[in-house]
Amino acid sequence: MITVETPASFEWNESNSQWVKNYLIPKTPLLLSLTQGLGIDINNMSETQFKQLCQLLETTAEGRELRNKMFKAWRSKKSRDSDDGKKLYTFNLSIKAGDQLKKVAKNKALNKTLESLIFAAKESARDENKMQQKIDSLSVENDRLKQQLSETQNQASNGSDINNLESLIKNDLQVAELAKLEKSQLIKQILLLKRKLNK
Repeated sequence: MITVETPASFEWNESNSQWVKNYLIPKTPLLLSLTQGLGIDINNMSETQFKQLCQLLETTAEGRELRNKMFKAWRSKKSRDSDDGKKLYTFNLSIKAGDQLKKVAKNKALNKTLESLIFAAKESARDENKMQQKIDSLSVENDRLKQQLSETQNQASNGSDINNLESLIKNDLQVAELAKLEKSQLIKQILLLKRKLNK
């Protein structure tokens, strides 16, 4: 009797037995030809029957190939299950890009380096977005301050006009007062004003 080793990580439990059944059901025609109609019921297979099936598959090249593919698929599934929040990606990089990635990685794993680059780019984009929002906010504030300065300058200009008007009114009042004065007093006032202007 042939002893068949199952993968070390494989143990017969509800989840794994269901996986085996799901894997083997599409291969029922091949199984029937390999087991020569022994009537193995895949849907109700026990651990003992599974081990017997593996031993039976070991007797032919096609059977060994099916068993090897099944255990390889199992190892892949187990690897995917143990990669918490990770997914396998396969893609082509140019040789130049691959060399650059290795240089950037130095002694780190390439997948860790790729993750770091992706997250750094995401963070950079987020920072760039925040910076643009800050620029927009400062631009709005700058426009508001320009408007406020313009209004203040207009008010100052208006204030200057009011001062000029007040000055003119004062001058008109002085002229009216001067007209009321007698000739000698008028000359005196003119001389006083002349002195003030010369200072």
